[in-house]
Amino acid sequence: MTRMNRELLKQAWLSIPANKNKVEIKEIRVISNENKDWFIVKTITDTKEFYSSSECGFNTLTEAVKFAKERNKENDSFVDYTKYKLVIN
Repeated sequence: MTRMNRELLKQAWLSIPANKNKVEIKEIRVISNENKDWFIVKTITDTKEFYSSSECGFNTLTEAVKFAKERNKENDSFVDYTKYKLVIN
């Protein structure tokens, strides 16, 4: 019974039409917590094909910004981060 419900739910989820007018988001964000004592660099890819995000934590804003700028220069055979918008909050 549970297996059948899971399969029906999966079929229903995959049958939802994709948004053809989706605005693509490709960003590298530097975010701090409320106390400004922890900084996160979050890389977001949200396209028609897929969604992906990853995070790295840093103790200082300087370390976080340095990492974000280096990431923004990377271009390997899979992902071209040079086309990502760099956002520092």
